[in-house]
Amino acid sequence: KNFATMVVNINRPDLIGKSLSDTFKDKKGKEFRKEMLAKIRIYGEGFVTYYYKKPDSDKIVKKLSFFKYYKPFNIIVASGVYLDSVEKIIDEYQSTIESINKQIFNKFIILSILILIFMLFSAYIVVSKIRKEFKKYKKTIELNNKKLKYKLFVDDLTQLKSRKALIQDIENKRFDSLILIDIDDFRNINQFFGSTVGDKYLILFAQPLKQFKKTINSSVVLYRLGGDEFAMAIKNSNYVKSMRIAKELQNFLKSKKIEIGDDKFDVDVTIVFSDFPDPLKTALITLVQAKEKHISLTSFLELKDKNKEKEFFKIKSMIKIAIEHNQITPYAQGIADKDGNIIKYELLMRIVTEDRVIPPYFIEDAKKAKLYTKLSEIMIDKCFEFIKKTDTLCSINFDMEDIVNEEIYNKLKNHLKEVNKPVVFEILETASFEDYKTLKEFVSEFRKYGVMFAIDDFGSGFSNYKEILELKPEYIKIDGSLITNILESQETMVLVNSIASFATMLNIKVVAEFVENEEIFKRLKALGVDEFQGYYFAKPTPLEEL
Repeated sequence: KNFATMVVNINRPDLIGKSLSDTFKDKKGKEFRKEMLAKIRIYGEGFVTYYYKKPDSDKIVKKLSFFKYYKPFNIIVASGVYLDSVEKIIDEYQSTIESINKQIFNKFIILSILILIFMLFSAYIVVSKIRKEFKKYKKTIELNNKKLKYKLFVDDLTQLKSRKALIQDIENKRFDSLILIDIDDFRNINQFFGSTVGDKYLILFAQPLKQFKKTINSSVVLYRLGGDEFAMAIKNSNYVKSMRIAKELQNFLKSKKIEIGDDKFDVDVTIVFSDFPDPLKTALITLVQAKEKHISLTSFLELKDKNKEKEFFKIKSMIKIAIEHNQITPYAQGIADKDGNIIKYELLMRIVTEDRVIPPYFIEDAKKAKLYTKLSEIMIDKCFEFIKKTDTLCSINFDMEDIVNEEIYNKLKNHLKEVNKPVVFEILETASFEDYKTLKEFVSEFRKYGVMFAIDDFGSGFSNYKEILELKPEYIKIDGSLITNILESQETMVLVNSIASFATMLNIKVVAEFVENEEIFKRLKALGVDEFQGYYFAKPTPLEEL
């Protein structure tokens, strides 16, 4: 939290001696010092942008800072510029030029009149000379303007296009894919051979990039982003084409050597690529991850998929451990009537470890890992064990996988014969119509055992009123995403009202989930909702606490 202490600050002497936190946020919530530290750890220097209040002003302005870490002294030196100041300088410069032009023109008119009065011929000569000088002056101004723009959009060292030019090209969508090339261990070259050799290396490194550009049949633009980072923008490209070009570039650079005096350097690089909507941002994120994992060539999508697969194996392992250590546990959440009295419980799956309670975000991964049926069997056994002990009506959730599973089917029948009391089976609306015939048979069979049915998350998918009429469930549970939006959206209120009216006519009770406060409760009650579930009434609770 306190990664540095301010030593010198001409603009802000009040900060001298104070600790700086890496969690400090700019005016738009960006933790830019974390980004700065990340670059220091990798490169020892770099650029960072953030939004800051401009001194002697109430304006929040984007600021660009360059920073460098001097390891022997353990000091970070930084300097920044407000980007609107650069634009202001250009504007003022152009304004001054226009003012000078105006003054010259006015003097020219006055002088012309005087010369015409006294000596027409002399006036002609004088005017000719003035015009000639004026053209020279104008050319000088135009040349200076071009030089200024050139400095902004072209890198001084390599003569490639600059980072600012890349950002502008991204905004104008002038290409499809972006390849980022980062020189490995460039910091060591700078440290051991000096910045002069380092600069020479960067200049020479740009040459093979230009050579490679000529070898491929694509429209390519090269950039230097700063430090040891280069970029290659490719038009009319896609993932497959970008991967091919990136591999060709990697092989091309492997065969190159950079010679500076008597020293020969290998060209070792990390190459990543990404595409729109945020090619630079996603490429930089990918570059950091590639460096951490020591991957020399990858893409944003590839790393994303790897991370997803890695997460799946973590979740699979967590579920297996939970099954082995008896950590699968039902929690109960109370459901209230219109008077706010808890009249029944929904039994929800949780993984309970020594230090945390994990809600069932892992269900889809459990199916993929072929562990879902085991979770269902454990939950059914534990839920019915609780149902035997309580006089309060309880509901259990079921997926289509449970409904078509013969073992689950038989297990449920055995438990229902033992408890001999009403139970509610909740079935997801999105799942309930995947195999409607099987579902209908399931409902018909278990009604014989006194089971009541609820269609869960109604309104989240393609709500099928016709099939609801055929199933005749005892309850419809309105999807929580509709309830959380009920106070702000007129359309949502109309939809909830129509569901409630439809259910009331069929003598079906309507239950609303995600009832978080009194205002939502009152609104739903006015719309004809019968029962209410949410943190306003009860949170999911361990069974032993009921």
